[in-house]
Amino acid sequence: MFTGSSGINAEYGESLNDQISKTHSLVVNKGKLKAKKVAALMKSLKEKFYSQNSSKVVMVPFSELENGPNKEKVFNCVLVSSVVPMGQTPFVCICLDAHDTCFAVNIYNIDTFKAPKLGDILTIPFPHRSIVDIVVAGEAYCFGLIRVDSPFQIMVNNRQLSNDVLAPLKLTTTAMT
Repeated sequence: MFTGSSGINAEYGESLNDQISKTHSLVVNKGKLKAKKVAALMKSLKEKFYSQNSSKVVMVPFSELENGPNKEKVFNCVLVSSVVPMGQTPFVCICLDAHDTCFAVNIYNIDTFKAPKLGDILTIPFPHRSIVDIVVAGEAYCFGLIRVDSPFQIMVNNRQLSNDVLAPLKLTTTAMT
């Protein structure tokens, strides 16, 4: 239940609470996938992780990322679930790294119909890591997060995304009386 805050309407607050709750639940439960499916996804990710360790940047797991921007580092993960945004929130991918660590990846400005799908491998150069540690309506939520400001900052299945993945522009006006 949204408890209210100045500048946020109750409907948006409820939607945000719901999104945080769903994201936390999916991170804790590894996308709610069965162990066999997680193992298959992890196998494909580990093969990709080890095949890319010869580049100039350092390939690292989530646990070796520092909070904030990580220059000279690149990061691979496999998408195990997603939370479709409601309103102005970003597209949220629930991912696993090669060490079986589960976390969220927020991708801003992406068309949800063209967003990465279950099993896709995301490559994120210079990842921006943070920890979400928040209490909402008496419930505590804590999980790791990678922020991606533009879909052009990631690769999906070793391919750069095309220009048509950007979210459509929306213009909202308000009549003044």
